Amino acid sequence: MELLRRWAPVTVIILVTLLAHRSLWRELARAPGMRAAPRLLRAARYLLAFLSAWMLLAVPVLTLHSFAWLPADLIAWALALSLFWVLAALIVLFWMKAVRPAAFDPGRRRMLALSLPAAAAPLGGAGFGIALARYGLSVVEQDIVIPGLHRDLDGLRIVQLSDIHYGPFFGPAELRRAVDMANETRAHIAVLTGDLITRAGDDLAGCLELLKRLRAEAGVYGCHGNHEKYARVAEAASRLALRHGITILRSGRVLLRFGAARLNLAGVDYYGTGTRTLPFFAPLVDRSACNVLLQHNPAHFPDAAGAGFHLMLAGHTHGGQVNLPVLSENINVTRAFTQYVRGAYDLGPGRLYVSCGLGTVGVPVRLGAPPEVSLIRLCAG
Repeated sequence: MELLRRWAPVTVIILVTLLAHRSLWRELARAPGMRAAPRLLRAARYLLAFLSAWMLLAVPVLTLHSFAWLPADLIAWALALSLFWVLAALIVLFWMKAVRPAAFDPGRRRMLALSLPAAAAPLGGAGFGIALARYGLSVVEQDIVIPGLHRDLDGLRIVQLSDIHYGPFFGPAELRRAVDMANETRAHIAVLTGDLITRAGDDLAGCLELLKRLRAEAGVYGCHGNHEKYARVAEAASRLALRHGITILRSGRVLLRFGAARLNLAGVDYYGTGTRTLPFFAPLVDRSACNVLLQHNPAHFPDAAGAGFHLMLAGHTHGGQVNLPVLSENINVTRAFTQYVRGAYDLGPGRLYVSCGLGTVGVPVRLGAPPEVSLIRLCAG
């Protein structure tokens, strides 16, 4: 099931690419003047074939996460360019269908006058999304009301950094800014909820070298995400983080005291959506304390609430990363896998906060889900 989830997006992208390539070639062959320019037609055909081959090779390379001998930045850019090619191919296909010669019709002429801006709109949106992903970082504050919270925990601040994906699209300058913003909150606890990097070969040491500047009254803690698992760096990341004063909780917990109150902070490695996690969560609960769980995948919130955790902090979704507004809904790929996409959720006495995170995967674009440093404030109910 996990393998299917990893390869499903790849399969969809490859199929869309092949269909767009075939349809685009047919439309190109029908275009005015192309029959009189066979050399140009052949050149265009070879170019389209090359771009499609690039697409078919780039996506599996990124998804397998096991090509450490390839430069990580090259892999990231290969995938981003490949995905942009799919978008461009679809736009060109739409435009060529729109301008195919037909009988004169004033209404059609007006439609054609509007079709080019409409076709270019997705590329304009992608440009905006690139700028938002790199420069749209802000602190998002969220009050979480917990029934029966001890008065000495009322107002406790937890700053959360998630889904950094340190690399060519979220580099040293961006991470330094995020750490500075987190430190300015003067939080009691700082937490990292997974995906420090994207794939094997990414600069894990450089990421943690910058994260060691994180400061919080009770310390800095974290859990691993799916990309540490896929890149097989969970052990190395845990050891290196500890050297920098960051404790990665791997099915572990730490008891923190604030006045007369106790807060039990637990963390577990990433589990896929289909895993039954209640047996892993339940032993980490302390019935005499306020219980907070760090788990990268928000899909496990029901199990966390059922185990007795008052609050779960997660990431993984990037807030959808690319959201398409349809009527009153935001449509994104993440909603096919979990209902917990972004922000705060309640389930009985349990609470969940899903951070939009910092970095991106696939393409360096965010739409409707700007990057965030999350500041959680506990409030007595």
